[in-house]
Amino acid sequence: MLQYIIMNIIDTHVHSNFSFDGENTPREMIEKGLELGLYAMTFTDHADMNTYFDPYYKDSLLMPQGKAAIPPLIDEYAGRIKLGFGVELGQYIQDIPLAERIIAEYGFDYIIGSTHNVKDHEDFYFMDFTKHDAEKFVRLYLEETLEMAQQADIDVIGHLTYPLRYITGTYNVEVDMTQYDEIMRELLKTAAERGLGLEINTGGLRKADYKKADPGLEYVRLFRELGGEILTIGSDAHRISDLAANFSDGAEIAKAAGFKQIAYFEKRKPIFTDLI
Repeated sequence: MLQYIIMNIIDTHVHSNFSFDGENTPREMIEKGLELGLYAMTFTDHADMNTYFDPYYKDSLLMPQGKAAIPPLIDEYAGRIKLGFGVELGQYIQDIPLAERIIAEYGFDYIIGSTHNVKDHEDFYFMDFTKHDAEKFVRLYLEETLEMAQQADIDVIGHLTYPLRYITGTYNVEVDMTQYDEIMRELLKTAAERGLGLEINTGGLRKADYKKADPGLEYVRLFRELGGEILTIGSDAHRISDLAANFSDGAEIAKAAGFKQIAYFEKRKPIFTDLI
């Protein structure tokens, strides 16, 4: 049993093999969650608007399979663990009609809005930042994420500062983030005013050349100061070994930023549990 400073252990960012890069079945993830003592977990398999019909990513094929498989598991495991059927909806503004169609069709409990790439460019994961202007791409990322915060029908902004995993992590290119203070403040203020949540994503903490959460304390604290009330912690697990990983670190960030509770979602409504 893992020890945390969270009253109930909740992982709101979990990928199964219904994501192109997920390794384990939903049942395997659930059984691992039970072993770890999780109170709740939400499946958030990928639906990226710019590659939804790309045969490499297979989102358009995997999403219906997830819809058929996960809700019955929610019923099967009721009383043992609270499960949710969610989605990590990427690049929302790159195809708003498609995003809206998917949301209407699938009846998600929870929607993470993420930006993995900027329009007409590949995922930051694949970019070589020794050959690209890193500061330009951080700004483009923040501009597109701000637009998502302004327009999108989402619940939470996922892994804010995601490009830094690769810019400052993989490629060791330093970026002065103070130059983005104004747009970051506008982004977080917009999210707070719209009642959107912010995710502390612990995936970057497992990246040996990065070792940071996305976002870190500075931006979580700013979100709180600007009126943000909904905070989630997600492992971004793509395999059972990463489920709920580094949650003590995520909870420490939440507490240091002034949050007393974290949330998970049922039918698009936040449910809060105390930090202790």
